[in-house]
Amino acid sequence: MTYRTATPAGTTADGRFSIQSNARSFAAWVGLTPSEHSSGESDRRGAITKAGNKHLRKALVEAAWHYLTCSGRPKDLAKGQAPDRVARRHAAKGVRRLVERREALLARGVHNNKANVATARELACWVWAVGLMAEEA
Repeated sequence: MTYRTATPAGTTADGRFSIQSNARSFAAWVGLTPSEHSSGESDRRGAITKAGNKHLRKALVEAAWHYLTCSGRPKDLAKGQAPDRVARRHAAKGVRRLVERREALLARGVHNNKANVATARELACWVWAVGLMAEEA
């Protein structure tokens, strides 16, 4: 696959998320997957690959810090807001998943920065899913 210039929204220049076949390939395209050093039976993972759009990767990593202190419960809607029920449920489920993922990593003793990058990767996969849903709508 060839990719053109990436935009801050995380899509290719033509604006489609569907160019990626799955969320894992989108996270790899952003550069949030661990590098791998494998030989025979041994399987070692290293630092993230840092391939792809550095601005998008930085935005996702910075956004992931939010899930350190946020609540897993959705906030009340402001007066006059009426989002789609399916979108609201999907967003609440995504936030809950990211909060629980981060808490589980920290409970296991994973370093805070490493847990943040893992949360950013999960967030990238969620962004891809939402983008794909929007394309199909």
